[in-house]
Amino acid sequence: VLLKVERKAVDPVIQIDLYRSFEVKLATSIAVGTGFCQTAIVFMPSLAVVALSLTTSLASLMVIPLVLALGVSAPIIGRLLDKFGTKIVMMVGIFILAVGLFLLSFSASSFYLFIASGVVIGLGLGAVLGSPLRYIMLGESPPDKRGAGQALINFNASAGQLVGGALIGAVIGSQGGKLAGYQSAYIVIGFLAVIMLLLTLGLKNR
Repeated sequence: VLLKVERKAVDPVIQIDLYRSFEVKLATSIAVGTGFCQTAIVFMPSLAVVALSLTTSLASLMVIPLVLALGVSAPIIGRLLDKFGTKIVMMVGIFILAVGLFLLSFSASSFYLFIASGVVIGLGLGAVLGSPLRYIMLGESPPDKRGAGQALINFNASAGQLVGGALIGAVIGSQGGKLAGYQSAYIVIGFLAVIMLLLTLGLKNR
């Protein structure tokens, strides 16, 4: 219904015409996947409570290594984009992200591996969020629609967060909120990251 309305709109919120580009289709699909992966971070404190028997306040601190890794990697990614291009950076970043997700799913009961997996996930997300996808949209959008192109990335990432939260919650809830439920949820997100990695193979070398 939304797409039908937007096609008829004089000044549409979502520029449907941009989807004619195969590169845009790939970028927005990857953006949905990044939204899923971002949502996985929200459940990490709850996982720490279940897997490591931490208090709620201490479990919240377990996300700090991930956030620090994300913050440190962000400015570095910009330089790597200029040197290697979006395709290589995103392929390596998503691969690292997938490794981190699988590591977390299988070794969450270990305090140090929990922290290590958070760092790995942060480094991977840093290579996917922000600059790479927006760089692609800038190259594929006409000058008068570049703002709309950036909004399209935000829209798809938000959609991924919305659906991802429901999906992860459903998987965890299906197993009574026990450790096995969290492990299954992160395995699912890990395989989603693998699909994202396959999608990057279709990106142009920039």
